[in-house]
Amino acid sequence: MELISKKDGAVFFVDILGITALTNGSIELTDEDYSPWLELYNEPYTEQFLAASILIEFRKILIKLNNIFTKVTISQLSDCAFVWSENITDVVLFAANFMTEAIRNGLLCRGGLTYGEIIETNQEHKLGRFIVGKAVSDAAKLERIAKGTRILIDQEFPNKLFDQDKNFSERTIPLFTPFVNPLDYNTYDEFKWYLCPDIDKNVMNLSILRFDDKIKLTKQRLKIANIIRCSPKFRWNSKSKEGLVQVKASISFISDSGILDIKHNFGWSDLVAKRDEKTLVEISNEIDTYLDYRPIIREKEREWAE
Repeated sequence: MELISKKDGAVFFVDILGITALTNGSIELTDEDYSPWLELYNEPYTEQFLAASILIEFRKILIKLNNIFTKVTISQLSDCAFVWSENITDVVLFAANFMTEAIRNGLLCRGGLTYGEIIETNQEHKLGRFIVGKAVSDAAKLERIAKGTRILIDQEFPNKLFDQDKNFSERTIPLFTPFVNPLDYNTYDEFKWYLCPDIDKNVMNLSILRFDDKIKLTKQRLKIANIIRCSPKFRWNSKSKEGLVQVKASISFISDSGILDIKHNFGWSDLVAKRDEKTLVEISNEIDTYLDYRPIIREKEREWAE
């Protein structure tokens, strides 16, 4: 018997950017674009096989994280997925780790994160479970707004997290801040997963970090941006006008100088001329050995220092 239940919970909706254009055959690709994904398969270099290999990687990441965050439920629908749970913290951790894993494995994704009414089936079967409700609809709507690998949230989401898990909420305040969209100059609320790419339940208080901790997180963030810039797996994303915008937007806001009050010279806004693993490793090493990470001194702090 198929049972339906209603509850309040957090919903993460995530979508792979560019798959529709790829499967429609509207992107002109070369062997160089296919090979990072298909060179291990004995299959022809076609858009459909490329899409299939990307979806396989997408599913692998979902399964891997579901084994870690056992309190969440996942429903994959081709190139997108819904992830939900009554435990808000677990959904937040899942979302952040998913975005990090996705980029490290060559996927450019975008998401929406909400809290509210969830109506679901509570019986597992081979067709999967379905989910509807306002939180579900809102998460899907938020995903479509911004450019790049952002996760947008509804305005009340941080308050719901605070009500359920005050300790975790207070330690992660900097992750939930607005940003101004340069395309329309509207302000949107965002979950800035890229500030702490490998976040876990025991995350340190991000509001009172030591300088060394800020440097560590900055390096992790810049390496994520560097993957998008240099990894050959993202070549196909950059071959369409819309895809190139998504790639450049992601590089720009993830590598932005000044985040966590740390200035640096890696504020990228474009791709590298040669996208390969060698270049990726070389620039990653530069990020590790770079010595000119420096704190932003606010005006009042400067007065006190003098």
